[in-house]
Amino acid sequence: MKIIVIRGPLAVGKTTIAKLLAEKINAEYISLDEIMKNNNLEEKDGIPVENFLKANEIILKTVSNSKNSFIIDGCFYYQEQIDDLKKKFKNNIVFFSLISSLEKCIARDSQREKVYGKDSAKYVHMITTKIKEGYEIDNTDLSINETLDEIIYKL
Repeated sequence: MKIIVIRGPLAVGKTTIAKLLAEKINAEYISLDEIMKNNNLEEKDGIPVENFLKANEIILKTVSNSKNSFIIDGCFYYQEQIDDLKKKFKNNIVFFSLISSLEKCIARDSQREKVYGKDSAKYVHMITTKIKEGYEIDNTDLSINETLDEIIYKL
């Protein structure tokens, strides 16, 4: 079993890449956002790290009895959450941090069905890009397929 985490700022392409990667390597897809939402771990004025650690426990339960590989996508705002996952999965986890210019993320966000807006994009971009974890892939000028190829090459 291998856990592959696709993380980065809002509108960087995490979900698109994670779903395509899961399909391409025959892995199961997990959305951190869905785990947070389905387990009432979201809060209106910022989500405390404790809620993300609870989400990690749910991820652990979800994958622990499976021989499959899993692709998890999420922003992963806190180093503590990342370190907790690394402790839980040891050598079976790899992180890919997608990065893109703030302008590109704002432009991508504005074209989505659910738009979060410039302020949210700026804030999430600021906090997620401070964390340096795993392989960094700058997809500002890459196509979806080029980004996917880069991840597969590094796997």
